[in-house]
Amino acid sequence: MSAPRAVAAVDLGATSGRVMLGVIEQDTTLQGANPQDSNPQGADGHSRIELVAAHRFENRLREVDGHLSWDIDALWAEVQQGLRAAHAGAVERGLTGLSSIGIDSWAVDYGVVGPDASGPGGSRELGSGEILGEVIAYRDQRTDGIADSFAEQLSRERQYALTGIAQQPFNTLYQLVADDRTPDLPAGSTLLMVPDLLGYLLTGQRRTEVTNASSTGMLSVTEHDWCEEILTAAGVDRNLLAPLIEPGERLGTVRPQLAQDLGIGEVPVVAVGSHDTASAVLAVPAAADAFPVAYISSGTWSLIGLELQAAAPSSAALEAGFTHEGGIDGTFRFLKNVAGMWLVSESIRQWEEDGARVDLGDLLAAAAVMPANRFRIDPTDPAFLAPGRMADRVTLAARPLEGDDEHPRTPAQLVRCILESLAETYRDELHAACRLARLPLPERLHVVGGGSQNALLNQLTANALGLEVVAGPVEATALGNVALQARSLGALPAHDGSLRDLVRASVQLEVFSPSSTPAPPASG
Repeated sequence: MSAPRAVAAVDLGATSGRVMLGVIEQDTTLQGANPQDSNPQGADGHSRIELVAAHRFENRLREVDGHLSWDIDALWAEVQQGLRAAHAGAVERGLTGLSSIGIDSWAVDYGVVGPDASGPGGSRELGSGEILGEVIAYRDQRTDGIADSFAEQLSRERQYALTGIAQQPFNTLYQLVADDRTPDLPAGSTLLMVPDLLGYLLTGQRRTEVTNASSTGMLSVTEHDWCEEILTAAGVDRNLLAPLIEPGERLGTVRPQLAQDLGIGEVPVVAVGSHDTASAVLAVPAAADAFPVAYISSGTWSLIGLELQAAAPSSAALEAGFTHEGGIDGTFRFLKNVAGMWLVSESIRQWEEDGARVDLGDLLAAAAVMPANRFRIDPTDPAFLAPGRMADRVTLAARPLEGDDEHPRTPAQLVRCILESLAETYRDELHAACRLARLPLPERLHVVGGGSQNALLNQLTANALGLEVVAGPVEATALGNVALQARSLGALPAHDGSLRDLVRASVQLEVFSPSSTPAPPASG
């Protein structure tokens, strides 16, 4: 038996963050086997991952100079605390400490780092560049109307053909077009996506990991490089963008002084699937021969789609709002963004701000016994993108299907409306994805992430689709992050399917079978 290895997965979400300790073990006793496999195996018959939360923390937006921004200094402080805790947790288990670190976060947002200072003899002092200005959040209104105005320069059809990325108003491309700070940046400044920015603070290295780069709307879908035609149209200086790094490659090591301050040693930092959805989809516990693999990465957003081996941008896919985001090992995540549990969490926040005490478990239990099919909303409506008074906005948008009430009257009714609307949207979008990709409907849908714990939504989704829904793992992003670190460290064989073999051997899943005949998907 090989000695266990400990790694740290830094996983940052739009409302919370966590540093997870991942212990990669060699164990002949497999636990949490996938119920759809009669003879499950780990990556080599023995490997599995144990995940332990080393540190959890909140991530909140703040308004600075009229813009919604992320408190990157607070996030960095929390990440450092989490790395100390992960190292301590590894030592408590009798291990020498961390073998590597990987970082993932939400997509599209970026910071800018100024040039590094010059050291003795003109050498660069790695990691000495300062973060210039705020890291403005994708929910900020500065990009309002930018996608439409940019399309007058470069058509939507041409943008999509070049990048395969759906033209969401918050895409990095449009943020940069709206950013009035870039003309005044000093020479040697670098734009870094949020996980790459933290990687820079750890190692001093400036790179952009490919899965996150793919979400910017500036990466060529065919050439695997920054798209010059897009950059020229947007007036983005190529020198502002960092060189690309593939998921699984080593970014660098923790800077010596920082390693000493943290007490963790000069640990390697691995470029994982830094777009959190890329890591989450890697942790979809599908069998190695499953095709197509259908998934929902369920959390603040619901990202529903298929894993494909090749991108195929088309006018129909553009019109339907589907995107081609980069995945692990050259795959593509053909998916669509839906508002997800953001609608519920923001409604709860409104009720609590209004003085109510709300327990999510109790609320879901009450929603489960509400009469079905009373109201519907469109969860893809951009009107639900911004925070604030969400329950009021959902109530006003809800259209009645049955009964005398014009709008939901109670929180339980409202949540039932949201979840039924999400389930039907999942059904329609999965049918659309398969139609656009010219693939048959899969035998099952995998739901991973925090939203996989929502049994009511899982059952409603199974009913709507008439398909088996496999729920879990909950910590999918962290699990995918750790699994790729494991392979990078040489703890897994390099054969196809080894990563998902490892995932299946490490998790417990719950299966929801449809309990009624599904309604047909929406046409279009």
